Amino acid sequence: MRRNSTICPAVARLFCVCMALILFTDAAAHGDSVLHDFAPNFATLDTEMWLIYEDTHGSGTTDTSTATGPHVIANSYLSNHYDSVAAPLMLTPGGGSTYAKDYITGATRFNLDFGSPVLGSTLPDDQFTLDISGTMSAMDAHNSAGDPSDAKVEVKTLSKFYIDASHGGGTSGARVGYLLFDKLALNAFETKKNVFVTEIHPGSGARVYSDFYGPHPAVSVPLIGDRFYEVAFEYQAIVPYGVDPPYHCPYGYQTSYGNPYGGGGSGVPEPATLTLVLIALGGVAAVRRRRSAV
Repeated sequence: MRRNSTICPAVARLFCVCMALILFTDAAAHGDSVLHDFAPNFATLDTEMWLIYEDTHGSGTTDTSTATGPHVIANSYLSNHYDSVAAPLMLTPGGGSTYAKDYITGATRFNLDFGSPVLGSTLPDDQFTLDISGTMSAMDAHNSAGDPSDAKVEVKTLSKFYIDASHGGGTSGARVGYLLFDKLALNAFETKKNVFVTEIHPGSGARVYSDFYGPHPAVSVPLIGDRFYEVAFEYQAIVPYGVDPPYHCPYGYQTSYGNPYGGGGSGVPEPATLTLVLIALGGVAAVRRRRSAV
């Protein structure tokens, strides 16, 4: 009986040590740049923005001013900060207005700031941030076709990168980190705030889609070793005829080793975690055999 009473605490201690090692491994990994570790081919940024006066009758007549930001290749070995900015020319209603303030302005800034240990970075994780802002008025706006018009702004951004498992010391097909998306909240006059994530297998071309339409709570998507990723953001705001507010949309997402949102994982233990669990289970099995032999 004395042997049994000392064996159980020993098993409990073994489980505690294993769980501590698991938690320490996760905590140690959190706070580094996933893209710096796993994306040697760098990440890209692309931005497009449209300012539009669109008729209120649905006939499809529009006046448009558009701009495309530069195609940016973000190399963490050269800089910790990159941005792609799209700033269309101010748009006035082609058919005129009785209000001088009827016009649309806007700019979209799409940034990538690498996390530590990239030189110059003070951030724990890689941060993709958007800032969409401007003014739009449609108090008495008429487009070039002479139709009374709403003022509309549309934005699309796209980031691409490849998660190279061998470069970062990971395992092909296993999770190496997460994409973390802030909640998608629709404010006044906003009609679209959506995120589309595409995971692409480099060999078969098979695609896995994760689409999130605002309003949507914060969410995570696992990053898998040896996969291409495309992350698209879509924004739209409409000011109806007879209204003239400003607009502003800050938004961001990041790559991280940690996942504060929960979920998003495959439910399959990572190799290191699985090894620790097997050791613990092996200890339990040995104890059971010894107890049955007594």
